[in-house]
Amino acid sequence: MINATREDNIRRIISMEDRALKCYRCPELQRCVRKPNLGKGDLEPEAVFVFESANNFNEDIDNLLQLRKNISTAYGINKIYHTFLVRCQPKACPAITNLSCYGEDAKLIDKDYKCILTNSLCDGVPIRPTDTQIVSCLSYTIEEIAILNPNYIFLFGERVGDFLLKSWGVFADKEVPYILQYEDNNIFVVDYEEKFDESYCNEVKALLKS
Repeated sequence: MINATREDNIRRIISMEDRALKCYRCPELQRCVRKPNLGKGDLEPEAVFVFESANNFNEDIDNLLQLRKNISTAYGINKIYHTFLVRCQPKACPAITNLSCYGEDAKLIDKDYKCILTNSLCDGVPIRPTDTQIVSCLSYTIEEIAILNPNYIFLFGERVGDFLLKSWGVFADKEVPYILQYEDNNIFVVDYEEKFDESYCNEVKALLKS
């Protein structure tokens, strides 16, 4: 992972996001996704958070701010960026059986994020992405982290840790949470974000001293 200026980071992140926005590797997800979820935060971050995918917890700004506060307090980290392993959130859709009159590539979400099958806001239930969906999206996250080159990388969830570490040639068979180093990066493989309260944050911090 190489160092770069903030302007270089902006240019390279925009290029990566343009490709992600045009991605059609998971056509089964495209129908109910208006646009992929993109990373947000400081573009010269001390830490990058990687969530498995967008969900009800990490899309709540209060939860996200509390998570950032916990880590900022514990580690003295203030410049933070977060992103996703899978950018198009898979959903279990109760209206999906009514698709016989629509083409396979038809968008089922309009510009106002309403389902064209029900004429109401999408009520699909977020579900965990499949391994195939993760692999299809993995290259974007690897590229994003390489561009930002943070000192700290927090991988939320065992699956996130497993896929990203293996992509870097790191094979770790350890119980979550655990910490390791890859090149100049300190990597924290921790439980899913909804479990990362102040107490859990301190438990992870204690690993640094052990």
